[in-house]
Amino acid sequence: MAIPDTFTLDGLRILLVDDDLDSCVWMTCLLEFYGVEVHSTFTVHQALTAFVELCPDLVISDIAMPDEDGYSLLRQIRQIEERLEKSTPVIAVTALDQLEARFLQSEARFDQWFLKPVDIEKLVAAIANLTGRSMLIDKLIISSY
Repeated sequence: MAIPDTFTLDGLRILLVDDDLDSCVWMTCLLEFYGVEVHSTFTVHQALTAFVELCPDLVISDIAMPDEDGYSLLRQIRQIEERLEKSTPVIAVTALDQLEARFLQSEARFDQWFLKPVDIEKLVAAIANLTGRSMLIDKLIISSY
C-alpha cells in the first residue's frame, strides 16, 4: 500500500531509540517528512528519561543495543505505564533474522516489529494504525481515486 504524498502524521510525538546514529538520522528525517515530532535517544537510560518527560504517542526501539536492549526498555516502559494507568504503542526494529525476531516477539509485548532495513511506507501505516490515524489513511486513499 502506497501512502499518499498528502498524508501526514502531524502532531504525533515519537520517541526513537537506536544506538546506531545513521539509522536514527535516517528514520528521523523520514518521519519528520510525515509531520512527526521525533525525539531521538541512543540508550535505554536516555529513552526512559525522555519517555517520562515527553509522554510520547509512540515509541520505536531497536532491539540490539549495548548495555541494555530493547526488551529491557519495553519492560521498564510497561512498568511505568502500570503506575500511570496508560498505554503507549511500542514498535520494535531489528536486524535479527525473521525467525528469531518472530520467536522473540512472542515473548515480548511489542505492538509491532519490523526487520531492518525498515520499509518506511509500512512503518508509517503501522504508526497510523497504532495511533488511531488509520481512518485518515483510508479517507486519503479513497479520495485520491
